Amino acid sequence: MAVLMFSTLLWPDSIRFNKKLLTGFFFLLGLVVFFCDGTAGKGCMNYLSYISLAIAVAFIFDFSIDKIRIIFLILSYVLFFLINILSDYSLFSDYWLHLSPVKQLYVRVYKVIEVVCCTFVGIYFISRDKVKVREYYIEKERLDNLLKKTDKISFSGELYELAMSKNSLFITYFKSEFPDFFENILRVAPNLVSSELEICALLKLNLSTKEIAVATNSTVSSVKNKKYRIRKKLNISPETDIVLYIINTF
Repeated sequence: MAVLMFSTLLWPDSIRFNKKLLTGFFFLLGLVVFFCDGTAGKGCMNYLSYISLAIAVAFIFDFSIDKIRIIFLILSYVLFFLINILSDYSLFSDYWLHLSPVKQLYVRVYKVIEVVCCTFVGIYFISRDKVKVREYYIEKERLDNLLKKTDKISFSGELYELAMSKNSLFITYFKSEFPDFFENILRVAPNLVSSELEICALLKLNLSTKEIAVATNSTVSSVKNKKYRIRKKLNISPETDIVLYIINTF
């Protein structure tokens, strides 16, 4: 489970931000634990994996947005646990592994290590998020003070600086300057993922491919590939300049 939590950082955005797919995935993992717990027997304490799953769910999902999904998954895990307990692990009696006491001990030790590792991983990510939130508010306060001191600020210049410095507030201030941009572009291409939307925002500011690569901490070829996917999703003809299209249309 700890490896699973770390691996989410490498998942493509189309999976990492697809809440329906993630909900189904974690429900399926709960079923796997349910079956493994039922076949191994209560002496193995496989049910401890539900704790690891709950920690992973808390890490993957945002409670303020995904409250219903989180409650559904947690209640599912509780239900799976109770079914095996109340049935005295007889539901999968035909598939019992009949592990020896020594092997059961090995499984218990592994499960304890699994829960401890997941807990430490969860603490690490929570601490990291707190640092990011603190940095966010410090930077937000600095920019707000800058806006108060300036009667009229050049948003395009400020947005450019925020983008090129990879500032986490870029999207926030971009939305304040172009409040309808993402809504309008998603109306045309609802299948655009978050990384592609960021590219579209940078194109709106007339950034070059090399500048976008710097702003997104990626390679030029990667940006070109994303621009190609964006062009396909927006149904832009090859002879049309994608930058001018986005600037003039959205």
